[in-house]
Amino acid sequence: MNELFGIFNKFAPQQKMMISGIAIVTVILLGVLVSFLNEPNYSTVYTNLSEKDAAKVLEHLNSKKIPYKIEDRGSTIKVSSEVVYETRLELASKGIPNSGIIGYEIFDKSTMGMSEFMQKLNYKRALEGELSRTIVQQEGVEAARVHIVTPEKSIFKNEQNDPTASVVLKLSISSLSRGNINAIVNLVASSVEGLKRGNITLLDTNGRLLSQQSDDNEFGISTSKQYEIKRSIEKYLVSKAQAVLDNILGYGNAIIQINAELNFDQVERTIEEFDPEQQVAVSEQIIKTENIGSSYSDTSAQISQNSTINYEISKTIQRVVEGTGNIKRLTVATVINDEVKQIKNGEKVEIVHEPRSDEQLQKLEQIVRNAVGINDVRGDNFSIVNIYFDNGRIVDEGVEETNTSEQMPFGNMDKLINLILIVTAIIASLILLLKLMKRLKSEKIMIGSVNTGGLAMAGASTTPSLSDFGATPLPSAEKRKLFPLGDLEDEISDDALMKKNQNDKISNYVQKNPVDAAKLINSWLNENE
Repeated sequence: MNELFGIFNKFAPQQKMMISGIAIVTVILLGVLVSFLNEPNYSTVYTNLSEKDAAKVLEHLNSKKIPYKIEDRGSTIKVSSEVVYETRLELASKGIPNSGIIGYEIFDKSTMGMSEFMQKLNYKRALEGELSRTIVQQEGVEAARVHIVTPEKSIFKNEQNDPTASVVLKLSISSLSRGNINAIVNLVASSVEGLKRGNITLLDTNGRLLSQQSDDNEFGISTSKQYEIKRSIEKYLVSKAQAVLDNILGYGNAIIQINAELNFDQVERTIEEFDPEQQVAVSEQIIKTENIGSSYSDTSAQISQNSTINYEISKTIQRVVEGTGNIKRLTVATVINDEVKQIKNGEKVEIVHEPRSDEQLQKLEQIVRNAVGINDVRGDNFSIVNIYFDNGRIVDEGVEETNTSEQMPFGNMDKLINLILIVTAIIASLILLLKLMKRLKSEKIMIGSVNTGGLAMAGASTTPSLSDFGATPLPSAEKRKLFPLGDLEDEISDDALMKKNQNDKISNYVQKNPVDAAKLINSWLNENE
């Protein structure tokens, strides 16, 4: 340590500051690196917890001395990834979380001595709680409250009121899709006896009405399904034609749109046909008559037989039910970009857009018609137009142009960022340490030469001073240039070198000029007296 401090003290102030800064930065980076390496990888145990459930979870974690992190204002709790599944199972065994919702477990306790009113009330609470738990499982729903009103049964049917229900949703997204809303309404309607869709009110915590009373007659549902079928057919046909054009012309050089008119009429026909040329025997009746003689001795007897056959004309009865959703008419619009060519104009290469030939457009039209199944007898309409695209897309006036950027899917961004920071810290620490060691290893102190020439004395009366014997040290650059001492400079200080230079000069001066040296000593003695 003494040698290290000796080396450090011989550096210039700028060098000391630089080395100190490097050391401080290295320590900080190493501390950050160690903290990242020692920090456990946390995983989510539960999210969207209520305050009561979060308190119970924290109580369990503290009792087990499991480190945890709280996020999202206490609604999300994370623990180490090594114990996340074990912790989740232990909490589930204790019935945590239950989100404050009471379901059918309300009947786990004994109900002996309870009145009929309380039993009905508990059943209503249990049913509402189970529906709330099921609705919360839907994507985008953070919390749900269900209220069911079941009127008393009346002995008269015309006086019986229908049950009603209201559902309040707390959403974690901006809005629910129409499909999710219909699914929740159907779930509630199917879970309560006699409850109709039109008697269900669905709204969110912002006061927006999500359900509509017109859904009761199923007309709105049917229209929505028909629109979805229409969109799916159009999307399927567009994808087929677009794939063909992209492979032929290149991506972004063709746009195709299809409008499909579908027939959703439900037709049921009964056809009865008769064939007069074909007769079928339906039934046959035979009558036998026997005449006996007038006496027993009369052996003459007559037997007569009559046959009656009934015929019917052949007929055929057919019951035909035509399917719905058949394509009634297709309208196809196709836009093709100009052909891009490179033309050399001297040394420059120019890009020129040229319209496509009629022959090429006819071939493309035939390909697209076959791909989507154009039927001229059905009255389908097809059009193909060649227009220059601006930057690979058509921009019309009044249409806002949006730029879409391709999103690269990254799994687990937190781990990736942590890994990058750790690697960066390691590399920076190694670089700083290598530079510091290289600088310390290559740093050497050089000592200058001594001018051994005699003093130029003006005369005996002139009194030399200490500056004449080399009291002023030579510049450091000259020292470094002439006398490299290698590893010995660690043990020699600047003051010792200066004294050695002065002694050498005085000795050389006395040897060469003993008379002058004696006079000089004599003058010093007289001055002291």
